[in-house]
Amino acid sequence: MDSITLTERCQDWNQNLSVDEDNRLVKNVALSGGASRNGYTYSESALQEAVHLYEGKPVFLDHAQDRTRPQDRSTRDLVGSVTHAIFNESRIRGDIQVLDTESGQMFLKLLEMETPGVGMSHVVKARRSVDGKLVEQIADVISVDVVINPATTTTFRESVDTETTQSNEQTEALQCLDEQVTQLESERDQLLSENLILKTSVESFQRKDQITQLIAESNLPDQAVTDFFVKQLESASDNKTRRQMIQDRLHIVSVNGERQPVVQSQERTPL
Repeated sequence: MDSITLTERCQDWNQNLSVDEDNRLVKNVALSGGASRNGYTYSESALQEAVHLYEGKPVFLDHAQDRTRPQDRSTRDLVGSVTHAIFNESRIRGDIQVLDTESGQMFLKLLEMETPGVGMSHVVKARRSVDGKLVEQIADVISVDVVINPATTTTFRESVDTETTQSNEQTEALQCLDEQVTQLESERDQLLSENLILKTSVESFQRKDQITQLIAESNLPDQAVTDFFVKQLESASDNKTRRQMIQDRLHIVSVNGERQPVVQSQERTPL
């Protein structure tokens, strides 16, 4: 398997440790153990072969803010470095050479006050067995971190998988929301279309009713109210124009005396 990043708290890290205040040295610190709270174990061969990897590695106060970039650390967080790393009683132990920095002073103060919840957690590149239950090799040690109230952590890959699952769930939720929005927009457009049709029908009905009233008020003869004339009235822009059209029609009828031309037939004279 490819190496993955493991961030692992070391249990009982401070048993049998001692502090050499004059030399700013914290001795016999457990840096890595055989059992993991995450459900896998470190093989003894992996630990034995990794001892030299801990030598000289930096010790920081707390983990990196970005767990996906554990190498990116600030010198302000530097406590010191690991020295005299050894494999003893199924564990990797070592001393921490503490620097005279704010973080170093903080670390020593936490030890002096026996502050509850202080722990050590290493960040390593490792290879696990196919079933993920056994760490077969520690390929590199990135850092050993002093953490406050350390909780059980997941591996980097497990963390990424969790984030991916959450991201997929969020994506599915957003897709579902998009589908709902699309459906609502479609229903809105349908309602707007139906409303427009209804509005047009109502306006047409009102227009025809107004025309009927105008014709009735004008006493225009029935024979003058042709379908063509009614359509002309419907096409007019407003009632003022329609009244004028009706008056013009009434005037024409009056001038013609409302008489219809009579078509007469005459007998032809034989030639």
